[in-house]
Amino acid sequence: LHLLCQWFLRHKFNIRQISISGDEPLVHLVKNGQSVLIAPNHADHADPSLLVHVGRRHGIAFHFMAAREGFERSPLSRFVLQKSGAFSVDREGADLASIKTAITTLRECRYPLVIFPEGEIYHHHEELDVLNEGVATILLRAAEKLPENKRSYAIPTAIRITHDAAVAETFADRLNLLEQRITWKPKSGLEIVDRIYRLGSALLSIKEEEFMGESQKGDLGQRIQNLQHFLVDETERKYGLNHDQDTVPSRIKILRQVIRKELTDTNNPPSGVREAELYDDLDRVYVAQQLYSYPGQYLRQNPTLDRIAETLLKLEEDVLEKETYPAPRQATVTFGKPIDVADFLRSKNLTVKTAVGPLTEFFRQRIQALMSESGG
Repeated sequence: LHLLCQWFLRHKFNIRQISISGDEPLVHLVKNGQSVLIAPNHADHADPSLLVHVGRRHGIAFHFMAAREGFERSPLSRFVLQKSGAFSVDREGADLASIKTAITTLRECRYPLVIFPEGEIYHHHEELDVLNEGVATILLRAAEKLPENKRSYAIPTAIRITHDAAVAETFADRLNLLEQRITWKPKSGLEIVDRIYRLGSALLSIKEEEFMGESQKGDLGQRIQNLQHFLVDETERKYGLNHDQDTVPSRIKILRQVIRKELTDTNNPPSGVREAELYDDLDRVYVAQQLYSYPGQYLRQNPTLDRIAETLLKLEEDVLEKETYPAPRQATVTFGKPIDVADFLRSKNLTVKTAVGPLTEFFRQRIQALMSESGG
């Protein structure tokens, strides 16, 4: 398995160098049989393989809570995930079995558990997205009934992947393919960032035409947000929901749960016509999720080599339905100072029930700080 993960890192994800720091406290806690949860950011498909690599260095077998979709990508992906100690979770449903497995893993104190609190991969290595409170909930519930003389720890973690300068030589050809895909003649006379924004605007216009009836005018970032909210608002109204005060990812998650519940209702299965409507609604929600991956000014405000490469990778996934890693990349895995859950509750005067929000926010602050440090 370790050899397979190494092959993935080098030949699939093109990662040629890996730096690890802050791992000594993690190793100490695991070797001493404590309950350990690793909470990393999740900006790349290589993240689980990178953590398996860390575990191999120290003889530690990380266990992973992984999205169900990862197991469905291919038989090879399913094999690698299962052999890596991963178990699937249905992010759109109340997957009680997976939650129970996660809690049991933490209470047994045999293996450190990895859960990515962002849930989705947005390809932003410099900005952390909204965290799922379910990670803190699992950690706190597990900490309630630990074996005697055991303590519960969470370790915020930052994974940063950067690109070799040679990746710049691939930008023009990759944009040519993307532009040709939408029947454009390649805009080779424009600067790379301008080409990306013009392409993004064109792709957004297609989606605006599809869902809103006509393309919109104005700032690209604002147009992205407008279409996002249009899709989510419209779908919520169809299902009698009103969560406009919540974050877009939270609203999308709730919509997926509601739609999938009806789709998979064996006692009252939907008719053929209704099933088609439900899948159409899932498609709308998926488009809103895709749009969330493109913060309008993320690239424009700081058009670094890495941000350009990240944006192109995301465009290729969405438009060409493939991942490309045409130049060598380097990865840095930084483990932060362990958070003693009992000490955290005591210092904040919180209980297991009242600590979910504050602990999630603490995770966010610590992970974002580590991400910034690893980029410096």
